[in-house]
Amino acid sequence: MTLYETLAQQFIADIRSQKLPIGSRLPALRVLAKQHQISMTTATKTYEYLQQAGYIFSQPQSGYFVASQWQDVAFPAPNLIDKQRRDPKQFAPDKGYSPTVAFFNPLGTCRVSSELQPLAELQRCIKRVTRRSESRLFQYPEKQGDSRLRHALAQHFLQDHFPFSPNDCVITHGCIDSIRIAIESLTKTGDTIAISSPCFSGLLDLLAALSRNIIEIPYTSQGMDLALLEKVMKQGEVQASLFSTTHINPTGQSLPVEQKQALVTLATKYQIPMIEDDVYFELSHQKHLPLPAKYWDKEGYVVWCGSVSKTLAAGLRLGWSLPGRYLTRYLQHSSHTCFGVNSLMQACLAEFMSTGEYRSHVNKIRLTLHHQVHAYRQYLIEHLPADSLVSLPDGGLVLWVKIPNVNTQKLEQEAQTLHIDIRSGACFSTHDAYHDCFRINCGWSLGKKEADNTALQQLSRLCELINDHKSRQ
Repeated sequence: MTLYETLAQQFIADIRSQKLPIGSRLPALRVLAKQHQISMTTATKTYEYLQQAGYIFSQPQSGYFVASQWQDVAFPAPNLIDKQRRDPKQFAPDKGYSPTVAFFNPLGTCRVSSELQPLAELQRCIKRVTRRSESRLFQYPEKQGDSRLRHALAQHFLQDHFPFSPNDCVITHGCIDSIRIAIESLTKTGDTIAISSPCFSGLLDLLAALSRNIIEIPYTSQGMDLALLEKVMKQGEVQASLFSTTHINPTGQSLPVEQKQALVTLATKYQIPMIEDDVYFELSHQKHLPLPAKYWDKEGYVVWCGSVSKTLAAGLRLGWSLPGRYLTRYLQHSSHTCFGVNSLMQACLAEFMSTGEYRSHVNKIRLTLHHQVHAYRQYLIEHLPADSLVSLPDGGLVLWVKIPNVNTQKLEQEAQTLHIDIRSGACFSTHDAYHDCFRINCGWSLGKKEADNTALQQLSRLCELINDHKSRQ
């Protein structure tokens, strides 16, 4: 990180811990420069960074102050009518939980703009690997995954203080594939799985396709309802759990460390496997990455799943899993349903990680997404009705928006007629608990340049549509 980014992260930590309260005045630029022995240029860039991220604001002739927009948004807990076992197939919207549209729109699918991806570096990497690995390309891949990639992954995450052995890792066709293998190898048709509420729509579609029942466990910015989770575990109502824990889709929020530890404790206590969907793990908006729940798993009841689909390229279709005590069962099921993962792509990712190019890219894209997510959030706060709530993610690339008294399923349908793609709250639950919420992707820049203008135009039209809905009440 640059000097100004490092200094800005220190301010962010102080603001989030409330050492710097809302409205407090920050040092003048010249004072800041003297205090930290930095140039005026670095001091100016520090405050510009904090302003763009929504943590501070400037007042002419007065200075810089801590903004109120950084505060966590306390979304109320959903009032679920019942918390019994449900079949997700019976409650899916007409187009499924993840609706498909006939057009592309940057606000819909969770992905990063291709302009932010290291295309040239990847192309050079593929050429290098292809020249060196001709013979390997004609062989079947290793069942557990290319050993070089498993070692590269272990070395990569070791730098983030998350150690594991390459022998404990299985390479898959992406995070959702890792989760599918876990569900199929650890549960059977008709079993019940505890999931978060709201829950990523793609997981609901997967569970419906695999004929698994679910029990939804609500979570808010304050964390998950662990008392309910323990109750259904103790009563033997669930055979597994499936949770995202870091930068959760659709809200972008993360569970506190103590809740991640508690999830591991419950899985171990009741000997019920927990599948951890951690596809957004590396997209933290803070200086340091949070640890996954798997870090505290000493008995192996957590199956950790991830991929490069959100950080590097969804089209690579490469993911991984740490199945813990279920490694043999997991690997056996994987080898029976798949004859390995593309050898060339595995070798390329191993090379990209080993050279440090992947880490360099991730560090860069994390900061970019930090700015973009806060730019989207600031725009929504300024242009939506005053009673709207917008989540404050600590990572990832999505925002969760609540517009009281607006039916977002109807809003979604009307938006699609204008070629605007959003995901209504109905996509993320079998309950009618999020009828006034929707999710948007922030992976495209809101820049004023002509090439970047699509996302800004779509966001502007969406806000106009929402205000129109409000005015008709």
